[in-house]
Amino acid sequence: MREIKLENFVPVALADRDTIQPLLLAEDACFCEYNFANLLMWGDIYQTRWLLQEDRLWLYNGQDDLMLMPVGRALDMAGLLAVSDGLRRAGKSGNFVLVDPDFVQENPDLERFFNMTADPDNGDYIYQSQKLVDLHGNKLHKKRNQISQFQALYPEYASQPLKKNDGSACLELAEKWCRLRTCEALDFAHETSALQRAMRYFDELDLRGVKIFHGGELFAFSIFSPLNGNMADVHFEKFDPEVKGSGQVINWETAKALSGTYKYINREQDLGIDGLRQAKRSYSPEYILNAYFLERKS
Repeated sequence: MREIKLENFVPVALADRDTIQPLLLAEDACFCEYNFANLLMWGDIYQTRWLLQEDRLWLYNGQDDLMLMPVGRALDMAGLLAVSDGLRRAGKSGNFVLVDPDFVQENPDLERFFNMTADPDNGDYIYQSQKLVDLHGNKLHKKRNQISQFQALYPEYASQPLKKNDGSACLELAEKWCRLRTCEALDFAHETSALQRAMRYFDELDLRGVKIFHGGELFAFSIFSPLNGNMADVHFEKFDPEVKGSGQVINWETAKALSGTYKYINREQDLGIDGLRQAKRSYSPEYILNAYFLERKS
């Protein structure tokens, strides 16, 4: 295995889509980090760089100094350790994220070199699409009521596909959501630049979305794209906090838009934020996709 050198990595650019996206889709990955749209939208924020070498796609988060487990040809413990050693020689941490629990179990000697911890803050919430449409059961009774209340207040509301030219209205609504939800305290302020990039490259990335509006006023929107053949990734979902039920309705309408094509929906992580964790768990996820963080021992 040739040495992995960070100086050979390059930033993720739109022109890389035809190279990177087929590799990600072929992997049938479920983690939202392995989605090309996410890599591009958040690339500047996380200083994401990539390298294709020996049938493996490597992704490096420069902001947090973390190497993601590669996509493609399987990596064994010796290979992982060699990459970690090379990163340390380059003055980096040598830490890995998105390490599959099976890899950890199959390589018990990892604990000689790494502190291994489950990473629940970055676990992806996975839902069955049809369950988010049906909202059956006592746990989701309140969601059904909130949708019914919204429908009673706004019987002529419209749900339509999102378009690139909706970008200005989406950004305005996202900024309102941010103000009313004190997003700086929740570390959401950086979402604005990712959303701007999403709308700028909406068509080029084959993004899709749903918008909810009434009387010409945008109440909510979502943006999503395929993660694998059976799962969609919801990148953004914003609503007007002053319009009661709009959050539940955009979740429901998004699930309806996706349920005919995708069995599962990945609604990404809670990032350890209590309010976000409560909101995601209130929809009874099918499971939370967790991975390990490997911190190199001194």
